[in-house]
Amino acid sequence: METIHGNWVGYGTVFYNEKTGAVSTSIEDVIDYSNLEIDVNGLAAYLDYGYAVFGRTAVKHVRYLLPNEMLSVVDGKVQITEYEDRMVDELGKRSREEDVLGMMEERINNWAASFQEDILIPTSGGFDSRLLNVLLKDRRRIRAYTYGTSFNQNLSRETVYAKALSERLGIHWQRIDLGEFNNYIAEWYALYGVSIAASGTYHLEFYKQISDLENHRKLHLLSGIIGDAWAGAFTVPEVKTIASYRTLGHTHGMSADVKQAVEADYKDELVAPFFEKQKEFLKIPEYRLLTTMRTKMMMLQFLVTLPPHYGFDSYSPFLEQDIAFAMLNLAPERRANRQWQRDFFKKYNVLFEEEKHRYTYQNSLNYYALLHHRLEPLNVSLLREIIRPAYLEWINTTLACINWKERVFQMLMHTPKVKEGLKLLGFKNSLIQAYFAYITIKPLEIMLLKRNAS
Repeated sequence: METIHGNWVGYGTVFYNEKTGAVSTSIEDVIDYSNLEIDVNGLAAYLDYGYAVFGRTAVKHVRYLLPNEMLSVVDGKVQITEYEDRMVDELGKRSREEDVLGMMEERINNWAASFQEDILIPTSGGFDSRLLNVLLKDRRRIRAYTYGTSFNQNLSRETVYAKALSERLGIHWQRIDLGEFNNYIAEWYALYGVSIAASGTYHLEFYKQISDLENHRKLHLLSGIIGDAWAGAFTVPEVKTIASYRTLGHTHGMSADVKQAVEADYKDELVAPFFEKQKEFLKIPEYRLLTTMRTKMMMLQFLVTLPPHYGFDSYSPFLEQDIAFAMLNLAPERRANRQWQRDFFKKYNVLFEEEKHRYTYQNSLNYYALLHHRLEPLNVSLLREIIRPAYLEWINTTLACINWKERVFQMLMHTPKVKEGLKLLGFKNSLIQAYFAYITIKPLEIMLLKRNAS
């Protein structure tokens, strides 16, 4: 008998088919395309969040293991056992900053000592990757790469800070220019199917370029995934109702408009049971952070699971339970605004936030990609069986109409201070909304095409 426990934070998702008994870490391995049916509520939740959520997927009978579940396969049949989740018991056990930093340093350097190859660190200039670069002792082995998010990618804050970091620490660093990632949607589907919207294709382009620059040699990747959540970068508003539970999805708008797309309302069946079980615990700020990461891990884990596609084995200390809880249990006043890390960076002269640097906050990468690669329209005749045709037509029309007026509007919407003013006046970026809807729905189109071909 095979038994699998759900990961504490949802990493390494295990999918299973209730009907066929298939179990795999790849959703593609468990979908029976010749007998594919749509899970209406699973579909609605996927559209709303931009990834599979609540243990359900858009495919009927295809589900995934939650952190507080155990899967057993008996005589070819899947059995799921739910057990009490006592992660909340680990919260509030006050930890010390020097112990947390020491634990991370030891874990990272023990990992680095276990192999001889160089170490790839995707370096955004932010606190998580900055911390990894500082804590790794053998900096001669570091290969740091960064992509910018602005029109002039060399002026992105990510690029400016990463370059400054590399100069002060004496590490190898290089910037990667992106903009062709919409060409990778089919490749993305082969990796993640309909479990995640095609929202991480930029990383396929990023690692493809790195692999080429490194002559396809073996590297080991050190990731800062979700370190910001544990460290105190943000807080999650209190969740008092079923409707407000969606804030735990932390989607940043990277999803479809479920009300425009389908008629189903998934909340009573999917959200209500979770809310009822967790509502007392959700009064605890740190528990809300944990639940947010567990919810969003379906999408976020591509940051670690995608690099091996290009031969880069991945590791992140922030996916380890003891490190995560030690960070969550630091004094609240020190976690606020990540003050404990700011003080640490001051010691190494890498707290760039207190220095004067010329950069832009502009995040125009998605718009830049749309200008350089026009998307193939969604297949309305195929998708209309699961998505309202009027919504599909709106997406196609909006993405096809990037005229001079739209270009001027986008220039304004991608100018940080102007953007905030336009938002206050009620302006919405329909082009980017249509793009996020497109990359959410496109995997569903590919799935239906595969079903028809089967």
